[in-house]
Amino acid sequence: MPNTHRRRPPARKKKKQYKLSLPAALVLICALFVIYAGVEHFFVEEPEASVDEPSTTTAASSGEAIEPEAGESYATVHFIDVGQGDCELIIADDGTTMLIDAGEAEYGETVVAYLNELGITKLDYVVGTHPHSDHIGGLRKVISSDIEIGEVILPELPDEYVPTTNSYEKLLDAIEEKGCPLYAAESTIIAFGSGTLTITVPDYSSDNLNNYSVVIRFDCNGSSFLFTGDIEKVIETQLVESGVNLDVDVLKVPHHGSSTSSSYTFLDAVTPEYCVIECGEDNSYNHPNADIVDRLELYTENIYRTDIDGTIVFSCLKAGLSITTENGE
Repeated sequence: MPNTHRRRPPARKKKKQYKLSLPAALVLICALFVIYAGVEHFFVEEPEASVDEPSTTTAASSGEAIEPEAGESYATVHFIDVGQGDCELIIADDGTTMLIDAGEAEYGETVVAYLNELGITKLDYVVGTHPHSDHIGGLRKVISSDIEIGEVILPELPDEYVPTTNSYEKLLDAIEEKGCPLYAAESTIIAFGSGTLTITVPDYSSDNLNNYSVVIRFDCNGSSFLFTGDIEKVIETQLVESGVNLDVDVLKVPHHGSSTSSSYTFLDAVTPEYCVIECGEDNSYNHPNADIVDRLELYTENIYRTDIDGTIVFSCLKAGLSITTENGE
């Protein structure tokens, strides 16, 4: 055990005193001043950033755009504006792709056009987080398009809660017609480019379809994202208590910023540096809830909204995250 007692410093020895005449003293003082000024000028440097500041520079915090290094491959995460609905696209640094949700049916063509503009000819994974039309409605047109589909992942539902809605039935028909492999979501980790996708399936068996939402974490190049579908507080608590790693840089705010989600317990575990709320303008659901926005602001000032910013794109560069939005810088 280290000795925590301070040692008393040794007594100072008395120094021999020298006397100087007044002129000599003045000359000596001037000489010392000149030497000190030169030495100070030589050693003083520009102040450095505080060691407490994060080493990763971000576009939002610094106000300066981050550019990729020459020849650098990097992943991008796209929060595609589909009005009052969810749609996210992850493109790994090797070109592997995952589409998560696609908004209402009316936005299916919008998503297809966006993918075409990016030159995407294949989606390796297509995930419908849960069977509500504002998440899976547009997937039918994506799957029916000329884009090659690797595999489709949907949550497994108890028989008594399987919906018979038009959007869900048409999605299943499109999957069958295209001949896509369809898999029930399972908790697993998938290699995704140089990064990883961690899929977590909530343990739930009641009638609230929001709480079957597949939760996906993406890690790449030192940056991390959490996609939450429409999970509500009961699943947020379950995730926290399960010990799964929720601490990420970017949070896709659950359930469009509804008051049913984004509990303090959950946000304490996530500690987001950026929040993205996907919602439509003047929607009838009061999304995002004003109190939830105030709560998110306790954790970060970097809050993006598709109803205000349009489509939002994060680039995972070695130097940090670079963010661009459709309606601004």
